[in-house]
Amino acid sequence: MESMSEVAVAVERHTKGALVTALSKLSDPLQISGEIERVIIKPSIYNPDYPGNTDIELVEGLVKMFQSTAPVYVVESDNPVRTTEEAFAKCGYNRLLDHGAELVNLSHQPLHTVKMNGHYFREHNMPKILDGNILLVNAATIKRESDARVMGASIKNLFGLLPEVDKSVYHDNIHSVLIDLLIAYRPKITILDLTQMVSGLRKEKLTTRTNGVVVGYDPVAIDSFGARLIDIEPLDVPHLVTAHTLGLGEIMSEKIRVLGTEYQKQLIEIIQN
Repeated sequence: MESMSEVAVAVERHTKGALVTALSKLSDPLQISGEIERVIIKPSIYNPDYPGNTDIELVEGLVKMFQSTAPVYVVESDNPVRTTEEAFAKCGYNRLLDHGAELVNLSHQPLHTVKMNGHYFREHNMPKILDGNILLVNAATIKRESDARVMGASIKNLFGLLPEVDKSVYHDNIHSVLIDLLIAYRPKITILDLTQMVSGLRKEKLTTRTNGVVVGYDPVAIDSFGARLIDIEPLDVPHLVTAHTLGLGEIMSEKIRVLGTEYQKQLIEIIQN
């Protein structure tokens, strides 16, 4: 039997419930090997003044889910429009401190040299906190960018692991940069937060509330599924094509099994109509 990647879809009244439901649909439980040193949760918070940021309830659910595994760190880096501390505060993330999580600004962390695959970086100075036997949880959102081929989703969210404040110097080569980051920092589990979907570009501030999530272990399959939700052809997204070609994940819809009840799969219809 030909192997297929899985993505699980769930819609519930509350985002935390949708997360638990979606995870329960996956055929295999999350595989954790060895003693985990720390759990790293990477949400998507580019600009808290616009929609398209990972919902605090989802991140709170993840913190509670993994807090017995190892110390939990919620990480983000500075960018030209806001500091990490401002992003955490405006999105309500400071309440995660009450659950024992640590909020980390990657732009202020000690760095070390990491050898990379050479699609763009042969090596790069990266935060030491991302080293070791970590459990990386990628909790991203899905949105269109001005260049639809870039597409804001889980693999693009790894861009925020770079500690530099001004990452625009990499924009001309972003697809190659993303491949290097995906190889060096492949998440153990990937979540697309569809709580409040952005309709069009973020600056238009139009959203559709679904209270849904999509989860899986294959970030390429997750992003390919998400691309179709916002009417982007995955084969038009260079980093998805390259990742698929390199065997990093599945891009073809006929080889991606979508899990969930028929009611939960109405999420797709809500977004696409």
